[in-house]
Amino acid sequence: MSALRIMDSDPGKARRTAAAVQRALEASPEVVVGNVSESANHRDGGLRVWMEVLLLEAPAGREDGDQEVTVEREDRPQRSSSRRGLRGGRRALP
Repeated sequence: MSALRIMDSDPGKARRTAAAVQRALEASPEVVVGNVSESANHRDGGLRVWMEVLLLEAPAGREDGDQEVTVEREDRPQRSSSRRGLRGGRRALP
């Protein structure tokens, strides 16, 4: 089982972020969220939230085993992105 750690110097922000991440993960049929626990961040008085995440087996017929999760938010407008990708080019291999 994998684990996620969410840290912030503001305990309230750490809890809100963890709750949003947990909702997104629970909406996915590809993962299961396990134990969620909190511990104090000793450096700055903040908070650490730990979350166990279990990746479910890939459905039959999928050979790559990789899974992708996309979360779309309705509470924020979509930003138009003008980022360009890398230019296509060929590199000769030795």
